Amino acid sequence: QINSNSALTWYQARKSCQQQHAELLSITELHEQSYMTGKLNSEFWIGLNSLNPNGGWQWIGGSPFRYLNWAPGSPSLESEKICGMLHTQNGKWENQKCDRKLGYICKKENSSLDSSITPSGELTKPIKCSNGWIPYSGHCYMIYRVSKIWKEALSSCRKQGGDLASIHNIEEYSFTVSQLGYKPTDGLWIGLNDLKIQMYFEWSDGTPVTYTKWLHEEPSHINNRREDCVIMKGKDGYWADEVCEKKLGYICKMKPLAEESEEVEINFPGCQKGWIRHGFYCYSVRQTSVTFSEAKKICEENKGYLVTVKDRYEQAFLTVQIGFSPAEYFWIALSDVEEQGTFKWANGEPVLFTHWNSGMPGKESGCVAMRTGTAAGLWDVVNCEKKSMFLCKQLAEGLTPPPPPTTTSAPSCPDGWHSSVYTSSCFKHFQNGRNHMKTWFDARDFCRAIGGDLATVHSEEEQNVIKKLDKTYPYTSLWMGINALEPDRGFTWSDGSPVNYENWADGEPNNYEGNEKCGVFDGYTDMQWNDLFCETLCDWICQIKKGATLKPEPSTTFEYTYKVSEDGWVIYEDKEYYFSHNTLPMEKAREYCRKNSGDLVVIESESERKFVWRYVRNSFYYEYGDALYIGLRVSLDKKFSWMDGSPVNYVAWAPNEPNFANNDENCVVMYTRTGSWNDLNCGAPQCFICERLNNTIRSTVAPTSLAPLGGCPQNWLLFNNKCFKIFGSTENELLTWHAARTACQKLEGNLASILSEEEQAFLISHFQDVSTDTWIGLNDVNSEYTFLWTDGTGVYYTNWAKGFPNYLFECCKCLLLGGTICPHTTKLLCHVFILFYFTTDPKLYNFQATVPVFGFAHYGKSSYSLISSRMNWEEAQKNCKAEYSELASILDPYSQSFLRLQVLNIGQPVWLGLNSNVTKGFYQWTDKWKIKYSNWAIGEPKQNIACVYLDVDGTWKTGSCDEKYFSICKRSDVVAPTDPLQLPGKCPTSDIRRSWIPFRGHCYYIESSAIESWSQASLECTRLGASLVSIEDLAEMNFLLDHMDAFVDDPERFWIGLYKNVDGDWTWADNNAVDFVNWKKGEPTDGYSEVCVDMDASDGSWQTYFCFFGKKFICKIPKSKATVNRDGVQLSSHWPLLLLQLVAWNSGY
Repeated sequence: QINSNSALTWYQARKSCQQQHAELLSITELHEQSYMTGKLNSEFWIGLNSLNPNGGWQWIGGSPFRYLNWAPGSPSLESEKICGMLHTQNGKWENQKCDRKLGYICKKENSSLDSSITPSGELTKPIKCSNGWIPYSGHCYMIYRVSKIWKEALSSCRKQGGDLASIHNIEEYSFTVSQLGYKPTDGLWIGLNDLKIQMYFEWSDGTPVTYTKWLHEEPSHINNRREDCVIMKGKDGYWADEVCEKKLGYICKMKPLAEESEEVEINFPGCQKGWIRHGFYCYSVRQTSVTFSEAKKICEENKGYLVTVKDRYEQAFLTVQIGFSPAEYFWIALSDVEEQGTFKWANGEPVLFTHWNSGMPGKESGCVAMRTGTAAGLWDVVNCEKKSMFLCKQLAEGLTPPPPPTTTSAPSCPDGWHSSVYTSSCFKHFQNGRNHMKTWFDARDFCRAIGGDLATVHSEEEQNVIKKLDKTYPYTSLWMGINALEPDRGFTWSDGSPVNYENWADGEPNNYEGNEKCGVFDGYTDMQWNDLFCETLCDWICQIKKGATLKPEPSTTFEYTYKVSEDGWVIYEDKEYYFSHNTLPMEKAREYCRKNSGDLVVIESESERKFVWRYVRNSFYYEYGDALYIGLRVSLDKKFSWMDGSPVNYVAWAPNEPNFANNDENCVVMYTRTGSWNDLNCGAPQCFICERLNNTIRSTVAPTSLAPLGGCPQNWLLFNNKCFKIFGSTENELLTWHAARTACQKLEGNLASILSEEEQAFLISHFQDVSTDTWIGLNDVNSEYTFLWTDGTGVYYTNWAKGFPNYLFECCKCLLLGGTICPHTTKLLCHVFILFYFTTDPKLYNFQATVPVFGFAHYGKSSYSLISSRMNWEEAQKNCKAEYSELASILDPYSQSFLRLQVLNIGQPVWLGLNSNVTKGFYQWTDKWKIKYSNWAIGEPKQNIACVYLDVDGTWKTGSCDEKYFSICKRSDVVAPTDPLQLPGKCPTSDIRRSWIPFRGHCYYIESSAIESWSQASLECTRLGASLVSIEDLAEMNFLLDHMDAFVDDPERFWIGLYKNVDGDWTWADNNAVDFVNWKKGEPTDGYSEVCVDMDASDGSWQTYFCFFGKKFICKIPKSKATVNRDGVQLSSHWPLLLLQLVAWNSGY
């Protein structure tokens, strides 16, 4: 399965294959390689890896690494490049960092292993071998240490009726290193070779190649050397290719002389009957399933103990004994029952070796058992009460165990290194500032270069030494040696020592997103352990053995001095780079780069990425931001392209990126901490990197952009270079935010972005007949507490409603940019760029209404005329009257936006119809309309007596009436309403706290600051000698709406005096008859608890609500001939009953 449309890290790709019951591709046969070559012109992850720090190249899943097809120069020797990829165009392999994002190829095996190499009942019968030969699984084996070249060794084995040894599984490999007398100093020929077909290894006995165990950086096939034969060498008995003419010892393998009778028993000297001898010890494989404690007791009753494992050779021996058992587990003596997190042998022996399975121990607690089957020999932590088979061990009779090494006085540590009497190691932290931080691999290589390794911890005492190290920066992470790089193995220390102690922080290790494989000491948690992404740059802690010679520190492999051009660009090879310290949206960042003869950076190789990343880390790191724009972009179909047209032949995505969050992350940034890449909304302000050739002719003028071609589709509105249209005229067209965006994108556009006050004014001026809110593209769907335009343009302008943004809502709606939940359905406003339409012979649909200099233009329910002659206010008013008009009044946001556009067009202020000289010291419109809407500048009105003009910034300002400005005249199609007839009487005295407003025979007080329940609002009105307002007709309701606009900045709801009594009748609090109602659609509800009524300040509609909710309220009192005493008013007789009802409702009865 070739996955070319998904880009994942190596670990993620492997997990994806496993979820499909497959594995990353292994190539073990020539025909497989031929099949894959030429399939696609791309790079793909395959199962090739060198994740075992002590082992060589291997296929994940256990397939043998017997065929080599490396690209020239590969595998490179960088320690972090331990995963393999395939170039499908030429079929060659390369090693890369495992965190790169590539496609991947999965493979399902369609057959089991060849039966000829799988043990069967026949092959496990006792056999008879020649004297000195060792039997195992149907064959006899012998080590010869007489040095011969490979062909001579092969001839020697064949003369005896055998062949050079072939090894087909982990059990046979374990047998050869544990029971043949193999020594760590040995180098022994085995039968593997590629003499017939170069780079294709075969066994000399003709058996199939099913298993390999290569040494680190092997097989190498070093240039100019014909390393065609294979040896077993080193402490682990791993394999390496070698020139066949080298003289070495060898291992022969042959068929047995005969099968022994099944009744024959083999008794090992010094062992009980049925026990097996290995070295100084005897072992018993127990086939009874018992708990851990029961296994321990049974072994002790048989004069032994539950098995301990002191080294890899003993582990190999035990793997041979249990590997093919049908049981799942065998108990060994290790557990952390005594002290959680510290694993100890039950008999008190020191823990010198561990062999953990994948993910183990990883903060697991319990008892340890050895696996069988495909994971044969690996250790798991399991529940101690689980019933499993077990292994016993005892010292062979008559033998004395080897004495422990003699102890001498502990040598001291070098200067600057720290230790304690409880440890044989010395520790030192390396914190030299961010310029010198390293990846886990680089830190490990540094420690090894000075004679040690990354720090290991085997006890609480050593952990305490680490905690007490003096650190320049106490709250940072420092690399340690623990890692889980090999996916089929558990945690290991980089120096190969046992993992018998753990000190993970809470919730760790979590292998976040499947990419945290390396361990750190975390300064924030008192040096507890955490797993991190291995490519993160951190400080580190090294260890060396006490008494070891400290080698000189290696010089840095990266040059930290840079050549700089005259205008401050950094020179690297044939290019120059500019690293911005200022944050801009992508379009502005690219504009800056192009103005300076460059473009956003194109990163075409690992070396270029490392240069850019290192410079960023060394120069500003966190001071200016955590990411920088590069020149990669992502299209809606999720394909990548460089903005300058360069081909995409290299990527370095961060784990689980690109994720195309909210489907509007179309730009790419590089993280400063890791150098890896992430997709991002193009409108997010970020630092950025520019790039240009260093022979570029400098320019200080930005490249001119071609004027957009064409116009708009019919019935769309043209403004500048965009076309707008509102959709949702019918109920079926009302959409959620995401559905609205998809609908706009199908029109080759997007939900509208509003980039300036001018654009906002244009849109508002055309929304006069829009009855509902309208979706626009601003959103915080990703919950990043940053609202961005979904089309990726920068946020240069906002027009938030009062109380917004509050981050409780994800998406934005026009007109006043309030927020709401994205699943809400409403109308939508789309935009498209005019370049999309009619690029030849365009028919423009421009609906920008412009007020003519001569004559009137109609807008809404009025007509307007722009007077471009400068006049003082009085002259301007006379001029308008001569045209049977008035200086313009502005009654709502729509006419404000319409006139704002006119002012922007002429770039001059204009007089408005406000002059407190002629309206008795009040600011009132001269055309008799009441002020229901205002847009005063900050601090205005500043003067008590003045004239008012609309300034170029769109706000109203006071000034001297003698100033000379342009003006706008207005003719209204609708006559201004006259003030209602006022009945005689007086209102209560108004003061700074409270104002009473007369209307007909009553006075009204609008409480716009206090928030009260309905009953408390009623009591407050009663205390003033009034009651919650009753509304008798439409005129009274319109009067209240006119005055509520002056008290609140945005529409709210106010309690009125209507309530439902215990009989279920609607009643006014002042006992007026209910002969007028103005219910909101769907009201009143039938709910028993919603018995109080509020009124919407925007449209006067009524709705029922829970009486205990706090709202503003309106009081109403009849006019009187005398001033009303507002304190100490007697309650009327109906109030006690009413309040009892409200108390009952508020209590839920």
